[in-house]
Amino acid sequence: MLKKSLLLPLLLLVGYTYAQPSYQFSSLNVNDGLSNNQVNCIYKDAKGFMWFGTMSGLNRYDGYSFKIFRNDITDPHALRDDYISGIYPAPGNQLFIRTRNGDNIYDPVRERFSDATLWLRKRGLPEYGISSITQTGNIWWIAYTDAGLYKMDSTGKATKIKIPGRAGANIADLKKDRHGRLVILYLNGDVEKLDIARNRVVYRNTSIRQFITKRPLSLRIFIDSQEDMWVYMPETDFGAVYLSQSGDTLKKLSNKTGYLNNDIVNSVVEDDKHLIWIGTDHGGINLIDKKDNFRSRFLLNKEGDPKSVAEDAIYALFKDDFGIVWCGTYKRGISYFTENLLKFPLYKHNPSDGHSLSYDDVNCFAEDKKGNIWIGTNGGGLIYYDRSDQTFKRFQHNPSDDNSISKDVILSLYVNDRNDLWIGYYFGGMDYYSNGRFTHYRHEDNDPNSLANKSVWKIYKDKRNNFWVGTLGGGLDRFDPGNGIFYHNNVNLPASVHSNFITAFAEDSRGNLWISTAYGIDVLDNSKGIFVHYLNSTHQLSNDNVSSLLYDKRGHMWAGTRAGLNVFDEKTQLFRSFTVKDGLPDNNIISILEDNEGFIWVSTSNGLSKITVNEGTEAITISCRNYDDKDGLQGKAFNVNAACKLSTGELIFGGADGFNIFTPSSLPRNKTRPAVVFTGLRLFDRDIEVNAKVHNRVLLPEALSEIKEIALRHNENDFSIDFAALNFINARKNKYAYKLEGFNTDWQIADGATKRITYTNIGPGTYTLQLKAANDDGLWNEEGISLKIRVKPPFWKTPLAYITYVVLIVVVLLLLRENVIRRARKRFVLEQERQEARRMHELDMMKIKLFTNLSHEFRTPVSLILSPLEEIMQHGGDQKEKNKFQLIYRNAKRLLILVNQLMDFRKMEMQELRLAPSRGDIAVFIEEVAGSFADLAERKQVTFSYESNSEHIYTWFDHDKTERILFNLLSNAFKFTPQGGTVSVEVTTSEEGERTWLEIKVRDTGIGIPPERHEKIFEQFFHSDMPGGFMSRGSGIGLAITKEFVKLSNGTITVDSQVNQGSCFTVRLPLEICERPEAGMEVEQAAGEETDLREPEMEAIAAVTEMQAGRSTILLIEDNSDFRFYLKENLKDCYNILEAADGATGWQKTLSGHPDLVMSDINMPGMNGIELCRKIKNDSRTRHIPVLLVTASAGEHEQLRGLEAGAADYLVKPFNFEIMLSRVRNLLTRPAPARHQVTLPAVPESAQEPSPNEKFLQRALAIVERNLSNADFSVEELSRELFMNRVSVYRRIFNLTGQTPVEFIRMVRIKKAAQLLSKTEMNVTEVAYEVGFNNPKYFTKYFKIAYNMLPSAYVATMRGK
Repeated sequence: MLKKSLLLPLLLLVGYTYAQPSYQFSSLNVNDGLSNNQVNCIYKDAKGFMWFGTMSGLNRYDGYSFKIFRNDITDPHALRDDYISGIYPAPGNQLFIRTRNGDNIYDPVRERFSDATLWLRKRGLPEYGISSITQTGNIWWIAYTDAGLYKMDSTGKATKIKIPGRAGANIADLKKDRHGRLVILYLNGDVEKLDIARNRVVYRNTSIRQFITKRPLSLRIFIDSQEDMWVYMPETDFGAVYLSQSGDTLKKLSNKTGYLNNDIVNSVVEDDKHLIWIGTDHGGINLIDKKDNFRSRFLLNKEGDPKSVAEDAIYALFKDDFGIVWCGTYKRGISYFTENLLKFPLYKHNPSDGHSLSYDDVNCFAEDKKGNIWIGTNGGGLIYYDRSDQTFKRFQHNPSDDNSISKDVILSLYVNDRNDLWIGYYFGGMDYYSNGRFTHYRHEDNDPNSLANKSVWKIYKDKRNNFWVGTLGGGLDRFDPGNGIFYHNNVNLPASVHSNFITAFAEDSRGNLWISTAYGIDVLDNSKGIFVHYLNSTHQLSNDNVSSLLYDKRGHMWAGTRAGLNVFDEKTQLFRSFTVKDGLPDNNIISILEDNEGFIWVSTSNGLSKITVNEGTEAITISCRNYDDKDGLQGKAFNVNAACKLSTGELIFGGADGFNIFTPSSLPRNKTRPAVVFTGLRLFDRDIEVNAKVHNRVLLPEALSEIKEIALRHNENDFSIDFAALNFINARKNKYAYKLEGFNTDWQIADGATKRITYTNIGPGTYTLQLKAANDDGLWNEEGISLKIRVKPPFWKTPLAYITYVVLIVVVLLLLRENVIRRARKRFVLEQERQEARRMHELDMMKIKLFTNLSHEFRTPVSLILSPLEEIMQHGGDQKEKNKFQLIYRNAKRLLILVNQLMDFRKMEMQELRLAPSRGDIAVFIEEVAGSFADLAERKQVTFSYESNSEHIYTWFDHDKTERILFNLLSNAFKFTPQGGTVSVEVTTSEEGERTWLEIKVRDTGIGIPPERHEKIFEQFFHSDMPGGFMSRGSGIGLAITKEFVKLSNGTITVDSQVNQGSCFTVRLPLEICERPEAGMEVEQAAGEETDLREPEMEAIAAVTEMQAGRSTILLIEDNSDFRFYLKENLKDCYNILEAADGATGWQKTLSGHPDLVMSDINMPGMNGIELCRKIKNDSRTRHIPVLLVTASAGEHEQLRGLEAGAADYLVKPFNFEIMLSRVRNLLTRPAPARHQVTLPAVPESAQEPSPNEKFLQRALAIVERNLSNADFSVEELSRELFMNRVSVYRRIFNLTGQTPVEFIRMVRIKKAAQLLSKTEMNVTEVAYEVGFNNPKYFTKYFKIAYNMLPSAYVATMRGK
């Protein structure tokens, strides 16, 4: 009997659950940042943060992210344990946190935890056994299981309350009612209400005692909005007891009584609809409706449904001030529900519910006369939804039953005036359903009056009762139902539609039928009966693929395409388009509907949009409120045609996951203005924690949500502020705006995803950051919050710094004034010193000039000594006299070396030293130089030796500088070696890598050099201390010049010396070994080179005799009469001599005497030798006369000046007479230079070996011809190619051709040009560029000089032959 009595209420409950829309939950778990999925307790603090206690940490949730607090044994301000069992409010907006290892007090200002026992002891409260904490006004009440009740006032003073008649009673729980009375639940089940003002019990009920058989571990009470009480015993199968406010009604709620599905009750709350939520262990949530006779409904987890409660094991329930019910589960985290979160009731298939929608993927809808809905699905057949009975009836295709639907894929539905149903299928034609019978209309290929296509996309009946059928590929059909005939319109017919794919219909106020297609829109003009075509290219339609049409109440035609929403402007006959930039959720518009209030509803591929149309004076604008699956929609994407407006004003939108029916005007609106808080500070991409030190100071002494101002240093002006809106209803759709006063002038839209505001490079100053937020319905919290941010200036921009600057400026100005006066005084003294310095500098320059001139003048007397001596030595008598002459000769040469050394010192000072290498045998050369010191060794009685590991070393080297290196080293060695000492020269060569090195060691057994002076001896004017018996007559520049010469040769010089033991100077020079000169080949000698002629004396005399047959005339121009006399006396026997004492006289005698050779000094008064040479060479009467320049200047620069002026040769005083005579003879016997042309050397016959000169000239010609097209080819490049210095190249080419190298290169170019002009078809300009002339004008000039005719005339002459 009991089973039967319980069966009826349960069946009623089951039927009741089917009639109710499902509760849709949202979830949070470890994937969202929760520390653990077991949630034991839930609380919301005064700021609005949600707190969740788990078995692994305490979580603070701001609607977007979790901040997790855990136990840290190294941090005294951390939690005592990670297992959180309870969260209660505490005085000062603090939280009382209960863990398994003791209790904590959380201070939200400092974001730190402290031991609760210390906090309780300080206030005079028992340290353990708290069962509950509650607040009434400014008074806090703390209940203990075994210690009674305590009251704590606003000062923190605690007092124990004596409850009348309850001495030593055990309090289980403590709550307050709406009258401010304390409701006390005792462990034995008794309930009392205490009037706290009078300390009197005003209510007592003991009826619950009967259900408690033994003392429980815990007992909890919940007081609902009607002051009724619900008592339960967590973690036991006690169930729950309902006790009415009056105490008249007492109900035991349990599984046995049929009110609960599970007796383990862990929590109880009440929602805003006054339904009681009872959280059970493995029974889900039990909803109790007191108004409906305590009827129950069970919210359970549904497998595969993410919008059901996450798990059936509910450990905690909490309802916040927004009406959100938060559910903590055992293993699945948090589920939360709010009425405002899910705005759209959802109908979808539930496998466990046989009364749910039969098939989720819906394509179309149609409403019948009863208000019930026909639903066409995408593969699930036809469904009839009876809204009154909340039942779904399904029709499916049966191939064996002709009275079944044609196909299960339905594209369109239409209910006519007789309540009959028309059905369009995908590849199934069209059906007519009436009175339970299906009539089929199909496409027949052999019947022209049949349906145009198997797929019917849209069925529409216009105001004139025309029945239109839009097909998917067959065009537009007009159907005559009475005769069953289809009249076709397609692209193959004239004056018809422009696409065979018809998608939608709409009629405007004039009765024109608008037809959307896959290729634009066709409008059937009602008055003219013709189709007008609208396209993107003609009418600015956003895209030609149109999916939907709507004609609204305002008279606007709307068109949806896959590229935006369009509205037609009747005035301009153009479409205006709207996209995501205008607020739409997506550009792909699926369906368009209009509600009763004139709002446009658009389904897209990314949600649903409610559009407010704003008609401006110029154009229509829109504003959008967008919805998605978070609002309860079946999904973000919708199906085409799956939209319908019902007669009730309700709208239906469907997709692949069911459909939503809603009344637009009744959609719940979120009226809660979201509170915003600052949650964190980041500095240079690093989170700043409370009390954390930044640059040795605490930046945040309190939590950012509590603090009103932060101060940053000038170099901390890159910062970010994190924030949150404590609104948990669609929190991800909240909007944020911020403004930094003092920096921004307008409000900036914040990034709702990151919830972070970032500023960089903020200048010093005081700013105020303002932040406001709006909820998902666009309701703004205009009050917002603010934070003052002070960026301190750097110390150099502080007020104290500016005061210091002013003081410093005044002090500086005073000092500057004093300094100006002092400088004026010093300036006068300095000017006098400068004048003296200028005078001394001028004196020094005069000294240097005098020094240079004297050195030059010394060379001429030395020449007059050396030259006669050489002649005497060659023609001298007995050996004894010859030895004396040789002694004079050697010392005169030493004097010349000293003079040269003085000149080199001057060049070294002026940085004019240059190498003049020439080929020779350096081993023989060194031996000869060393041999010149033999008489000095004999005179000083010093043993002198020379050793070499190579008898001959042929290489390029500077003879003069090498000689002076040896001269200086040997002079010093003999100077500082005492009588009986030893001096030696050792010459060795060695191979190191790819280079050959020459090493010259000069050893002596002299006085030696202290180690600390080894580097100083190479400095200018250095003099070492001389022991007794030695006299230092040196100038102090010899070793300095020696080091410069070695450095110039890319070598090194070192010294190894010990005092009183002697010295060893080592010179290392790199060598480029060359082949030994061939017999008879002319060896080039550098200008000023001094060598002994080893030819027999009679050979020179014989050569002179040969010339006497036709005596040549030589003009001698020399301002020194002695030297001129010497030259005349030595040359008059062989040549006719003309004399001149200066350049001007020499020019006159050149013109009058027509000499065969002019031999001139360079340094002369009036016209010098260079000017005279240039004048001779520039005059056509004298340019054939060779000029031999003689000077005391041995510099390479001077030689180049002379040779470039046209000199045939260059001699440096002093010189060997035989060398001079040989050069004179060569110049006179050389044939006269060719004029205005270049003669290429004849190729020698194979039988005749070419001479060295011919080989040289052939090489030079080959090099020039190889570089003809290179306009920048120069004498320097020619010298490098020939491996010779420029002086040698100049002299040799001039000797062989009578032309300077520049003229030689030019004439080779001209010769090649003449060949090209005569043998090719190239014009003059092309030839000029081909042979290396950059300017054809210059080419023409030089060509005329060479050939006495213009190039054009030459071409005419040569090509005419």
